[in-house]
Amino acid sequence: MFRFLSRLRFLLTATNQHGVHSPFVYNFVTKGLYRKGNRTLSVTENVLIKSISYFSYKKIGLVTDSNPLKKTLNSIFDDLGYLTFPFDIIYVNEFIKPFKTIGEAYIHNETMLLVEGIYSSKEHLARWNNLKKQAQVRVTIDLYHCGIVFFRREQAKEHFKIRI
Repeated sequence: MFRFLSRLRFLLTATNQHGVHSPFVYNFVTKGLYRKGNRTLSVTENVLIKSISYFSYKKIGLVTDSNPLKKTLNSIFDDLGYLTFPFDIIYVNEFIKPFKTIGEAYIHNETMLLVEGIYSSKEHLARWNNLKKQAQVRVTIDLYHCGIVFFRREQAKEHFKIRI
């Protein structure tokens, strides 16, 4: 019942690219996320691949036990590094434990954090809301299936709910 109600609430409050007033987020949504994806992959995996492609990310942090995902990424991209700090993008397939703070050694100003399953339970939604409140978090994008976090210091603190 939680998932049904949360999905309904999301659909009533989310917007498309026309409700976005940030040029950075607008360009990412229209030129990156709205591109056609691979139907055999999950929504979150498609968002990951589109983000890597759009931003030309090279250093990936995978907080997951998914070797098939790593194989998929290696088949699409030639030159990804997985243990090189700071990461350009960090993929978390679920909230294993609450994020208290994200270490500065792991991120830089352009780092993107992609969190899968933010609406999978009340606890995960609460953790997502706490993550959005962290001082170093500047821009968050709620896509229902996953959440995206940017740490861009020059950006105003904003939260977006986007239908994809």
